[in-house]
Amino acid sequence: MVFDFHNRKYSRHVRNIARRQPVRRILVTSVRVPKRERMLHDVFRRLRNTKHKVDFVTAQMRDRGKFGNINTALATVKLQDYDWVVITDDDVALPPRFLDGFISLCEVMGLKISQPAHRYHSYTSFTFNYRKWNSLGRITRYVEDGPVTAFHRDAMAYVYPFPELRWAWATDIAFCNAARHNHHNVGIVDYTAIEHLKPAGQDYPMQAAKAEARAFLSRQALRPDRRELFRNMEILRDIQPDHLSYDVPCLMGMPATWPVAQP
Repeated sequence: MVFDFHNRKYSRHVRNIARRQPVRRILVTSVRVPKRERMLHDVFRRLRNTKHKVDFVTAQMRDRGKFGNINTALATVKLQDYDWVVITDDDVALPPRFLDGFISLCEVMGLKISQPAHRYHSYTSFTFNYRKWNSLGRITRYVEDGPVTAFHRDAMAYVYPFPELRWAWATDIAFCNAARHNHHNVGIVDYTAIEHLKPAGQDYPMQAAKAEARAFLSRQALRPDRRELFRNMEILRDIQPDHLSYDVPCLMGMPATWPVAQP
């Protein structure tokens, strides 16, 4: 509640950049879980409340991992038609007009892979992903692979198809590493924080997930260092009509300034 009150000082400027941003084509995808269709319907209803053109594609849950099912869903569409692909779980609460603010801030910061931060009563795997005080968003080294993750079309060129791990752990480390090799920013949008309604690991064996993740990282020759992984490279503190205010020097290149209307 205190964060929401504090964010009011940013709301007018965020609305302004959202209004100035060109309409984007966004593809939202998810996995349909038996007996939870109503939850997914509620999430999709929230995501429809936006200025952007949004399409939805889903896959029925099969005996495979989250991203294996997502690959099945995405194989039915022309990904090149979309500016952004948003992967969402069904157990998430979103703020009003979520996509307007979220996508605008992603583009202001030049993010190619991104997630909304978590509210403080949200379930998250890492405290790093909780929203930060006096921050609109952060360029980071790490973005989690759920419950909501967004991929710009530039990133989809090298992350899709996603690795088909049964439990999906460490998929995020791999796609963040790929973004870094492509000199792309990844990050977390604090302004549009969401609430994950259920803790991870309740529906599957965590020890098996950890073992699969270690084997996957070994095959990819990835040895993540937590101190480097959970690191804020640059923090967007304020938006004014003619400039952005950042702190923490960014080592991965300068973020974008304002969305530019396409011809």
